[in-house]
Amino acid sequence: MDWEPTPSDFRVTMWDSGCGLPQSGAAAAEDEGGRGLTIVESCSGTWGVQDYTGKDAGVTGKDVWFTLNPPTPVRVRHWTESDGA
Repeated sequence: MDWEPTPSDFRVTMWDSGCGLPQSGAAAAEDEGGRGLTIVESCSGTWGVQDYTGKDAGVTGKDVWFTLNPPTPVRVRHWTESDGA
């Protein structure tokens, strides 16, 4: 896992050496897996998959990355007695 904070977002990258690319799909309630990309899709600003298979001799694997965008700041006005009753 790697992470990279920037002023505009926070990027997280996870990788493994397994073959095959992850696929998004609906998991049944009794399934023990299959929810990872659904969670990433619902919580991230952007996401993607990079396949490294065949890029270098003997290398297999992929990484999945996603970005989290900071919330827009909300200005809060505090009430004071000078505002009236």
